[in-house]
Amino acid sequence: MASDLHASTPASPAAPGARPTRGRWLVATTEYAGLTPYTGGIGRHYASLLPALVRRGAAVDLLVLADGPLLPDADLGGVRLVGHVRPPRPRVPALLARAAAVRRAYREGAYDRVFLPEWAALGVGLPAGAPLLTNLATSTRLANEVAGFTPRSFGLRGGAVVAAQSRLEDRQVRRSAGLVPISRAMQRWTEAAFRGLPPARVVRNCIDVAHVRHAAGSAGLPAGWPDDGAPVVLFLGRLERRKGVTDAFAAFAEVARRHPTARLVLAGASGDRRFEPDRPALLAALPPEARDRVTWLGHVDDDTLYRAIREAAVTTCPSRWEGFGNAALEAKAVGGAVVVTTGSGYDDFCTDGEDSLMVPPADPPALAEAVLRLLTDPVLAATLGARAAAGADRWTADPVAADLLDAADALLGPPRG
Repeated sequence: MASDLHASTPASPAAPGARPTRGRWLVATTEYAGLTPYTGGIGRHYASLLPALVRRGAAVDLLVLADGPLLPDADLGGVRLVGHVRPPRPRVPALLARAAAVRRAYREGAYDRVFLPEWAALGVGLPAGAPLLTNLATSTRLANEVAGFTPRSFGLRGGAVVAAQSRLEDRQVRRSAGLVPISRAMQRWTEAAFRGLPPARVVRNCIDVAHVRHAAGSAGLPAGWPDDGAPVVLFLGRLERRKGVTDAFAAFAEVARRHPTARLVLAGASGDRRFEPDRPALLAALPPEARDRVTWLGHVDDDTLYRAIREAAVTTCPSRWEGFGNAALEAKAVGGAVVVTTGSGYDDFCTDGEDSLMVPPADPPALAEAVLRLLTDPVLAATLGARAAAGADRWTADPVAADLLDAADALLGPPRG
């Protein structure tokens, strides 16, 4: 395990020896936009949220727990990077190494709040009584439940690892001083899965609306983007069942039949091929004449993603269940015509027929009808996109940071004076 605690970065703005007005925060994460090579929704969320906490009077220390070197020249906006730990490869030792790194960083600081996601059980090693706020996003147990997996799905050895991670994550949730679910759906699922939970306050995710909009107009298109002018149906998300990729292909079979010029473009990393469908299996869901109308971009981790959303005729996020859905929120901020699913985190920021179209999860016929409706009615698509963009400011970092600070005070009491 490679470890570098106390890495050099710009310090937080609090004066030496002074207590920040909104407390000292320790935040640990496995991904962070601008620092880690791979960044998904939570990494972009934290990279917007943490500088906003600093702007509102908190001192924020960041511990990064990720493979490989960090990206150079990151502007952390007053957040102080206190360590970068590269855990060992085996999954269980990596869990233990991350938890030990968080415990070590906590003991070396004087923190009023420790803010950690539940995934990977980063806070499971903290002492009893630590001011731990667990950010409920997507646990291993929840992700497998949505995908329809059980520990047996992963074989004897893999199942034991999955079960161990789930138990550790559950333990962190129960040992927390407070919970911060990212959506009402996330709170409902957690309340149904556990008994005797710590107190909870829902605080939504955030995005960098200004950056997303600027990039949509200034960045180039991703490598491999179709150049024939055909209308694009853009899928955002990992190529996994729980993200609705099999439903997207089943829907596109009908879309291609009724709108034969349409293209399906997928922006997302491939799932684990031992358990998720590979490209041949996905293409098999399409008629032969539609298979050459599919473009695989892979994981797009730069600003070209936002230009792609602007150029797409329709953007789809058909997750079977989603804790929140930052990708859909970014698409709405750009002004895209978006199709999402009902019954999970999208419900917190999408309204069917007002700023998006919403369909039941795991319902390819309904998904196809929604996509075709937008492809054949550009006025509706433009109207939904304009309304979506107009409501995006509520999801910028500063109001979300204010709500998180208030939630922390309500759950833990005010920080030390």
